[in-house]
Amino acid sequence: MSKKLDAPMCKKPEPLYREAPGKFCPVCGKRSYSLRGIHPQCAVQQADAPRQAVLAEEKREKARVQAAERLASADS
Repeated sequence: MSKKLDAPMCKKPEPLYREAPGKFCPVCGKRSYSLRGIHPQCAVQQADAPRQAVLAEEKREKARVQAAERLASADS
């Protein structure tokens, strides 16, 4: 004779830790298990951001100069 167990009596224990240990990556926001708390690929992206900003500004300046030259040659 098997006896059915009621659901409240078979309650599972509460977990001790609600979150998995680790830090959140400041770049992508996902959990990171590295020592510094940032994914290696995100660290490269973060380190590359200032260089990308400089390159973008140089590209914009070059486009402004070329546009000014085109206007000057069109007016002549």
